[in-house]
Amino acid sequence: MSLQDQLANDLKEAMRGGDATRKTVIRGVMAALKEAQQRKREELAERALKKHNVLRPLDEKDPAQVSAYQQAVDAALAAEQVEQNSVLDEGEALSVIQKLVKQRQDSIAEAQRAGRQDVVAAEQAELAILEAYLPRQMSREEIEAAARAVIARVGASGPRDMGKVMGPLMAELQGRADGKLVSEVVRSLLAQ
Repeated sequence: MSLQDQLANDLKEAMRGGDATRKTVIRGVMAALKEAQQRKREELAERALKKHNVLRPLDEKDPAQVSAYQQAVDAALAAEQVEQNSVLDEGEALSVIQKLVKQRQDSIAEAQRAGRQDVVAAEQAELAILEAYLPRQMSREEIEAAARAVIARVGASGPRDMGKVMGPLMAELQGRADGKLVSEVVRSLLAQ
């Protein structure tokens, strides 16, 4: 079952069960996923139009020019398969949810500093719901093992090679580890 299907089913259950917090969080996740997919589609469409040199008509009131422009747009989008490629894959969807988790964690920290226990409790409840959709997070030891493998594979030798390591490592660990922790582990390994 895909993440989208799971969210839809969980939303139905939350609505039937009258769980307002769960319903709100799931709707927020679905909206964030839809927004990310729309952004991806717009970026792909923009690239396709640029690649196929599709320019706006000079006279937007001339039906012939507008029609030719629309046909060129349709052809460019079809040639680049924009609609098919704009669907979020599982990794992209998980990164959207991870971003929402990070927002909740930041909100909890801010609310704790402000002494707002009511906000902390509400944000923690939402955080628990969001974390249920993420795969189990890797431990520091697991991240370290994966980082050592990538360091060996790319031949990194010092802190200046951090970029060489982080790209492939984050692609490998996408959705399963916090970027800040991964960066910390890689920095410590490269400093040795």
